[in-house]
Amino acid sequence: MTEIRLNKKPIRKNGTVPMYAQVAEILDGEVKARNGAHFALPSEGELSREFGVSRVTIRQALKQLETRGVIYSEHGRGYFSTAARMKGVSGFHSFTTEVRKLGAEPGSLIVAYEEGQALSPGFRKHLQTGGESGPDFLFLRRVRSIDGDPVALEDAYLPAALYPSATRATFEGASLYAEMAATWGIVPTWTDALFEPTAATAEEAGHLRVEPGAPVLTVWRVTVTDTDQAVEYVKSVYKGGGFMLNVNRYRL
Repeated sequence: MTEIRLNKKPIRKNGTVPMYAQVAEILDGEVKARNGAHFALPSEGELSREFGVSRVTIRQALKQLETRGVIYSEHGRGYFSTAARMKGVSGFHSFTTEVRKLGAEPGSLIVAYEEGQALSPGFRKHLQTGGESGPDFLFLRRVRSIDGDPVALEDAYLPAALYPSATRATFEGASLYAEMAATWGIVPTWTDALFEPTAATAEEAGHLRVEPGAPVLTVWRVTVTDTDQAVEYVKSVYKGGGFMLNVNRYRL
């Protein structure tokens, strides 16, 4: 991710249009000119010097752009352009495949892997899975990223009987759905999901690089084959700002 270099434009300090609005329009144009590229904006101090206006004016301009959804902020890191190219990510297809199709680089870091796990009460409650509570699952926790920026923390429970001989190494550096098809002949076909606005826990915030309590979108879903066999139970926590999730219910 690169930092924006501005094409310097004058600000009218005695005109009818407020200075912050002028700054906002110039920055908006700079973002649009880069066709959805994801980049960091200069700091408030740098923008203040660049435009010859106060930091208060710059802050007003940035907040206006943030309200429009043109940029977003991360505490302690600054402001970033909203990656418009991510509008097409459904959150249901293979994350790796979708991100690559959109011209970005996907990342997947396994932060926990356990065998012989029971489906957690949260999954049973949200997905209404009834009595599926035995220690018959593989548990996989991954941080999903786009061009190096974490966008989601994902917990997946996989029915162990469907994935014989699976190990942690099996799921490192590859698309889970591609591995399902190539190794076990499993083809995910349908998904049902439940969306829940929540606040980031301390652990989620650490993985997503946001402040604890920051707004996030939690998505609970179960994925099945064309014969309605459940092949995964997933909880994904998406951070706000810079990432757009397009949701439909359709054949995978």
